[in-house]
Amino acid sequence: MANACLKYNYSCVSEPMKTTFTLTLRCIAFCCLVWLSAPASKAQVIMGPKQTSYTQNFNDFPLKDTVTWKSGSYYLPGWVVFRTKSDSTLVPNAGNSNTGALYNYGSVGSTDRALGSISSTKGGQFTYNLLLQNSTGSTIKGIDLSYVGEQWRISNSTAGQHVISFWYAISSDANAFNTSPSSDKGWTEVPELTFYGPKFYTKGGALDGNAPDNRALQQALLQLEVPNGYYLMLRWKDADELEADHGLAIDDVNLQWHIQAVEMPAPLPVELAFFRAAVSGDQVKLKWQTASEEQNSYFEVQRSQNGSAFESIGRVAGHGTTVLTNDYSYIDERPLDGASYYRLKQVDEDDSHTFSAVVAVRYKAVQEMKVFPTIATDEVHVAASVGLQQALVLDMTGKVLLQQELSQNLPLHTLDIRRLNSGNYILVLIDAFGRRYTRKFIKQ
Repeated sequence: MANACLKYNYSCVSEPMKTTFTLTLRCIAFCCLVWLSAPASKAQVIMGPKQTSYTQNFNDFPLKDTVTWKSGSYYLPGWVVFRTKSDSTLVPNAGNSNTGALYNYGSVGSTDRALGSISSTKGGQFTYNLLLQNSTGSTIKGIDLSYVGEQWRISNSTAGQHVISFWYAISSDANAFNTSPSSDKGWTEVPELTFYGPKFYTKGGALDGNAPDNRALQQALLQLEVPNGYYLMLRWKDADELEADHGLAIDDVNLQWHIQAVEMPAPLPVELAFFRAAVSGDQVKLKWQTASEEQNSYFEVQRSQNGSAFESIGRVAGHGTTVLTNDYSYIDERPLDGASYYRLKQVDEDDSHTFSAVVAVRYKAVQEMKVFPTIATDEVHVAASVGLQQALVLDMTGKVLLQQELSQNLPLHTLDIRRLNSGNYILVLIDAFGRRYTRKFIKQ
């Protein structure tokens, strides 16, 4: 406040010396009154008729210092964060922390920053929101939006693929938006702008979020109507997902708005909006959606146990050529035990093809399998609800000492172990789908 008052005081000191002190005090009082009564600057970003674009790269975040960014407050013009917990910090980080918090991600010493978080039970869930207001004098009818999603940390090897989802809402009142990170009421989701973290089900640790393998450009045309004077709020949501959350972030946000209807670009051969996989009971359900299709013959559903060698497990017919949205699904009725990786092979009518991104799930097979007796002399019996095709007996060094083919149709199998020496052994049972089950027993 003193600096603002001194600025006005400078114009008052040209009076005669005998009145300078009195006038100076009056000027100080007047300028401070003006300064205090001036309206606060608006938090929202103005979408004007001449300035038709907006960018934010978050490079104004501090390199080293932890700063305060309370839930519901604006740290950068237009940018507000909402939290489900009471923490109010923005922490600089290079991916080395696994604590639930709001993070200012970037390499140590680098001015290239990104806005991210790790959601958790203690740290809560987060949304990063950008508030804009239409001041063009006309209705905005379309927005080109792009941003870069970055992954700065893998939590641990048991955590699957996590996401930052994207939503928007329109209102005549800037205070009427639903700001709860736990609720999606009033928001419209844009699946094609969801950022899927590229690294999962692998050893945890820090990543370089600026490396090409750890980031992805997300872009879409939002066909919407924002009347003049109305507010548009964009929301990136980091929910608390299953297992410990990875460190995900957003960067390089770019918007361009249009007051005339924007024609959709010519459709790609097949424009895939999303592809997801989820465990449901003893099955894995795959769902995907296309925004448009051109000469789409079919989708081949492929599965892998290691993420590199894939096999076909099914086929779903396409819709040929269409600009309509189409939903697809496939059920893997006999999923692999443990981690499974899925992808789509999209095949055109001329037999050309492309592959989707890979999604992964972790399925824990619930099988009734009993090995008895566990301390045996002559025989070991196996009762299983799943069809088994092979049994291996290994010593504690992993050497195979006994191998026996099993009939898949039999619920009870018997292994002759009389030739084995006394000691501890591992029994490996393999079913018709290549799934392995291990048990231990002692030969007396």
